[in-house]
This record gives sequence, C-alpha cells and structure tokens, in this order.
Amino acid sequence: MTRLVQALMTGARARRGLVLVLAAALTIASLVPVLRIRFGTDVLQLMPRESGAVDAFETYLERFGSLDTLYVFVEAPSDGAIADYRDYVDALADGFRALPDVTRVDTGRLDASRDWAYLTDRQLLLLDDAGFAEALARMTPERVPAQVARTRELLALPAPGVKAMAQRDPLGWFELTSARLQGAAGVLRIDPSSTDGYVTPDGRAQLLVVHPTQPPFDTAYARLLIADVAGAEARVRAKFAPQWADEDLSPPRTDVAGGHRTAIETESLMRGEAASNTLWSMVGVLALLYLAFRNAWLVLFGTLPILLGTLVTLALHQVAGVQLSAAATGASAMLFGLGDDGLVLLFVAYRDRLARGLSPIDAVRDLGGIGVSVLLGAVTTAATFLGLSFMSFPSLQQLGIVVGVGMLLTVFFTLTVLVAGLPGRAWVERSRDLSMPGLGPWVDRHRREILALAIAISLPLGWGLTKLHVDPRVERLRPVTAGLALETEITERFGLARDVYLVLSRGAALEPLLEAHEALDGRLGTTEGLAHVGPTVVLPSQTVQAARRSQLVATPDERAVADAVDAAGDAQGFVAGTFTPFRERLGRVLDPAQALTLDGLQGHGLGDIVGRFVRRDGPDYLVATYATAATPAALSALHTAIAPDARLTLTGLPMVNAALGARFPRELAAGIGAGALVVLFLIWLEFRKVGPTLLALIPTICGIIWGLGALGWAGVVLDLFSVFAILMFLGIGVDYGIHLLHPTLDGHAGISETLSLVGPALLLAGGTTIVGFGALVWSAYGPLHSLGLVSVATITSALLASVLVLPAVVLARGRTP
Repeated sequence: MTRLVQALMTGARARRGLVLVLAAALTIASLVPVLRIRFGTDVLQLMPRESGAVDAFETYLERFGSLDTLYVFVEAPSDGAIADYRDYVDALADGFRALPDVTRVDTGRLDASRDWAYLTDRQLLLLDDAGFAEALARMTPERVPAQVARTRELLALPAPGVKAMAQRDPLGWFELTSARLQGAAGVLRIDPSSTDGYVTPDGRAQLLVVHPTQPPFDTAYARLLIADVAGAEARVRAKFAPQWADEDLSPPRTDVAGGHRTAIETESLMRGEAASNTLWSMVGVLALLYLAFRNAWLVLFGTLPILLGTLVTLALHQVAGVQLSAAATGASAMLFGLGDDGLVLLFVAYRDRLARGLSPIDAVRDLGGIGVSVLLGAVTTAATFLGLSFMSFPSLQQLGIVVGVGMLLTVFFTLTVLVAGLPGRAWVERSRDLSMPGLGPWVDRHRREILALAIAISLPLGWGLTKLHVDPRVERLRPVTAGLALETEITERFGLARDVYLVLSRGAALEPLLEAHEALDGRLGTTEGLAHVGPTVVLPSQTVQAARRSQLVATPDERAVADAVDAAGDAQGFVAGTFTPFRERLGRVLDPAQALTLDGLQGHGLGDIVGRFVRRDGPDYLVATYATAATPAALSALHTAIAPDARLTLTGLPMVNAALGARFPRELAAGIGAGALVVLFLIWLEFRKVGPTLLALIPTICGIIWGLGALGWAGVVLDLFSVFAILMFLGIGVDYGIHLLHPTLDGHAGISETLSLVGPALLLAGGTTIVGFGALVWSAYGPLHSLGLVSVATITSALLASVLVLPAVVLARGRTP
C-alpha cells in the first residue's frame, strides 16, 4: 500500500504541469452540470422504505393524499365575518376556474362542477341499516305529517337555500345522508346540502380547493401556477376594492397553501441552505488554515482538492439525473470540514522534510507513510458514510453517497493535485512551523493526571447518555416553511383531525375490497372513542345495494307517498304545489333498479369525492377507510377489527411514527455494529496488530461518551438524522487515532515525538472539521441543525481525546504500540 501511494504521489509531482492542467479542465467541465443541479422537493423522500405501515402510508400519500391540491385561504378581518365577502369568494372561484392550469375549483357548496343529483337521487342506497329503516319509516302515513311539520319549522331559519331544500326533501332524508357524507376525520367535509362551503366554525375564514392539471414537484410549473393564481386574485381584489371602500370593509386576507407552494419554498430553502452552508463552512476553514500557515496562495490552493471533489460529485449526480434532497444540501459543508484533514497533514509533513534539507521531489517521495495514513482515514470516513446507503431513508442514503463519494474523490485529488502544486524550498522560510516540541513531553509528565481526569469526566457524561431523548417522528424531518405553517393553521381552523389512521387494501377486483371495508365498518360499530368512515358512504358494495333495492320494492307506491306529503302540506298551510320538486324526484329515489358505480360517480363530477376512498392504481384498485382513535382502548379495538382480514393494512402517520420508534433501536444498533466492524477491519488491514487497532478507537469512544453525554445533560432532543450522525462519526473520530499512531509503527519515532509533530496538525484538521460541521448548527433545516450539533460535540470530544488521552494511554503502557 505504501509503495502504491508513494508512486501515485511522486508521479503527480513529476508531471505537475499536466496534472494541474487536467485539474483545471475538470473543474471547468464540472461547473456546467453543477450550475444546473436540481433539488427534489418530493416530501415522500423523507419517508423511510419499509414494508407494512410505512409503505402503505407512502401509497396513500401518492394515490389518495392532497399533495396535488392547492388551497386558497380567505380570512375576514378580526372584526368581520367571511359572509361579508361571499361575492368576492365566489368571484375568486370563477377567476380560478378560468385559468388554463386548473381543472376544477371546489367551494364546498352546490355548484355546476358536480352533479349532486346523481347522489341525491340514490341517497337511500348510501344509508346504513338504521338510517335506511328510519328513511322508510318516514314514508308511512303516521310519520309523514310530523316530518312535514318539522320542515315548516326549518323554513323559519334565515339560512339561504333552505326553501329549495324543503321543497325537494320534506321527509328529511338529507339529514340522514349528510352525516354519512361528511367524509373521514382529516378529509374535507362532503355535504351536498351545504350552503356555506368550507367555512371555519367561527365564520371568519373560508377555503377554496383548487385542482391543478399537474402534480406539484415540477417547480417551474408550480411557480407558473402560483403566479397565475396570484394574478387572478389581484384582478378580483382590484374589482372589489371600491365596493369595500364604500361599505367601509377592510380587505380580507388571502393566501395559498398546498404541495405546489411547499415545492417552491422547499427548493428555495434548499438552494439557500446549500449555498450558505458551503459558504460559511469554506470561509471558516480558509480562515483557520490562513491563521495556521499565513500563506494565502497555499490556503486557496489547498482547498482545490476539496472543491474539485465536491464539484465532480455533484456533477456526477446531475449527469445521472439525480435530484438532491433537503438532507444532501449539507453535503458540501461536510466535505469542506472533512476533506482538509489530509491536506493539513501533508502540509506539515512536507514542510518538515523540506526543513531537513530534502528536495521537493525527495520530500514527496518520503511522504508515502503519511499518504497511506491520509488515504486510510479518508476511506474509513467514506465507508461509514457510504454505509448510510443501506439505511431505509432515501434522503439519508443520498447524503451518505454524496459525502462518501466526495471523500474518495477528495483524497484522490489531495494525493495528486495537491501534491503536484506543493511549493518549493523557499516556502519553508515564509511559512510557520506548526510543530509544538513541548506538547509531547507535557503529556508525558501529566499522563496520570490526564487519565484520572478522563475517567472522572467519563462517569457523569456516561450517565448523561441515559438522558438523551430521541424523537423519531417523521414530522421533524420536514423543512419549516411558511406554506407548511399555513397548512397547519388550516388544519386547526377547519377542525380537521391530525392523527388519522388509515386502513388500506389493494386488489384487482373492486367489489371484494368494498365488502371487506363494509365488514370492517360492521366490526368497528360504535366503539367508544373511535370515529371511522369508509367507502360505503359514497360507494356501497353491490351486495349492499342489492339488499337496499330489494327493500325498495316493498315500499309504498310513490304516488301515495307524494299525495300524503301534499296532504300534510295543505294541513300545515303550505301553498299548493310547494312539494312538486319532491314528487318529480321521488320516482328516481325509490327506483328499485337504481345503482351507484365508480364510473357513474366519476362521470358526474364526483370523482374527487369517491377518490378519497377508492382509487385505481394500474390494474389494481386501492380502497381506504379513515379512523381516529381518542384512547388506547379505541386503537386496540381498531387493531383487533383489522386482524381477521389479511387484505387490510393499518397505516397513517401515527403508525409510521410508532413503527419508526419500535425499529429505531434495532436499526441504530445494527448500523453502529456494522460500521464499527468495517472500521476495525480497515484499521487492522493497515496495522496488522490488535494493540494499535484497539488504541485507535479511544478517540471515537471518548467522543461518543463525552459528546453525547454532554448533549444528554443539556436536554437536546435528537431526530433520526442526528442519531445517524453517530454512525458517521465512527469513520471520522477514528481518523485521529490512525494519524497519531501510524508514524510510530516503524519504531523510528516515539509517541511523544510524534505528538509534538502531528498533534498540532490534528488540532488544526479537527478544528476545520468542527467549523465545517458547525455551519450546519445554524441551518434552517431542522435535521441538519441537529446533525451539526451532534457532529460538533462528538468531534470536539474525539479531538481532545486524541491529543491527550490516547498518547497518555500509550505512554502509561510504557512501550510502542
């Protein structure tokens, strides 16, 4: 290995002109695709890949979720009501419908976009057993007068549309079906009798649901759509402004939410994060290097391998058509923090050899051992990052691949491009000597005190590990944007449930799935604390519909029912002919040949309503039931009801979070175990001795105990990304032990002498790593922020342990590792 690295370095130095020209050409070539890099905004990339509840929830988000919907939120001033702006809201809906990229606008009220008559003429098919029996009972001669009298009472209400409803429904069937058509908790209410639309309980805000022609993750399309919506809103607002001024009304607040806005804001956030993280990391690293070497050209040139490694890595992703996720926006900052370890060690070792009188080519030739140490450190770091590709989070996998590949490219460019550009002998006179001759002897004199102090602080900090709290919820992985904040406000203001459980099933035939969900509905019944609704509210199975039709055959003659209603109306003082609309539709309602079908619902503009429960997915159908469980007992009842049917899968965000919390310790333990074995093998492969292999792990062990223990005492809450930073740290912390022990293996230098020469370089390299990762601490993306905290704490601890505890242990043993 040493000879191979030595040949690579001397060859690069001997052909330095060619190497530098090729490096410049590669830099320019990489800039073209990097400037066109794309950032993925698909929130599904935040979800882990796992069978069961997690995969089912991803399927729900893809096929049933509201990711493709744009919500327009209109709110009256604090002293007003949204009813004062009804004409403005209606004009907004008309303006949005005229946009070329909008297929439909749902106001929540009766409008021409939906043929509600298709449902209302078949409303008896939608009722459950109790509701259907009540509907039939209201047609009997003894019940008709009471129902018509109740209808007269309703006419006294000032609500618009009540008169038309009473004329069509004097027996109150709509009130029986409306509850069934309210949809699942967390899904917008469905009510054909609604006269207000989607209005908050306090009457101050209203929602318009806009359905665009394309999904939201093409940000160019999303920007065009949002601009068109904003333009339409501005035109309508300008039209109503004079009217509001005349009526002394303050303008309402209008805003948009949904996947399209989230996509735009997420992409902007990621671009800003990628730029700021890289900039501050690079500035901090360059500042430290300049303070150490006091040579601006050398510092700028020294960062070329890191910059080149980063550019080539990003260019490869762009050429491969890969979109970077939010997590990968911190990759460049990490590379600047990690990639400079090798250049610092090479700078220090090269200067030392020039100072001893060697020529530049001979000095490079003598750097074979240092080169191997640099290569081994980079490979162990890259191996632990690449190990993230076996994790179940796509965004975490991408982060590991970007940093891992970037590290491998950076170390290659360090051993070639950096070596080719190293200065001549005159540099020695202008550069600083970073060696600290007194460091090794000082540690030797105080080795007992250092070890005693290390043990003393390890005990309480080790106890701090038990205080670490991990929150594995998926919500903590989402970027924080204004659009998502508005979605949260909409959820709260419109009374939508948050923790919704979903029961999904898939199959090639629809009817067995509908029957399975109806059976589930029957098993759940009226369980206390459990609200649930399934597809039967809009699309009962043909078995249920056939049973209803058979009962309709035995109902009273439609003419007799209509005559009874008219007679009751006359007795109540209604004008003759008031209930003619009811007589006209009664034959259709009682028709024993009627049926509800998926194609019929979709063909009458009701596809988005039934689509909340039934979707086609290629050759299969997907069917969903929604539920909310207020108590653990209710949730247990839901599990019990699902168990008899293997076709049903329980999922939902609460289930996903529960699954992550349950499997997290296992996956973390497996990851740390696998990472530790890989690192141990790589170290042993170079050292071929058990002693130095185990000694090299001391900084890593101290980093975990001290760094994480301190975070535990500080009450820091970790998420999944920050916890997996521990796995990445295995490859980072062990580098310090490798760099310190490697020069002592040939027996020519003791640990004290090596510490005096290499220790300052380790401190500088570790300092730049801390600065690089420290830039993430101020990241606006939560997972990168917590990852930065964990990295800074553990790396700082490992760095101190490498220059104090590790040499003290070696010196206390009294022999060369």
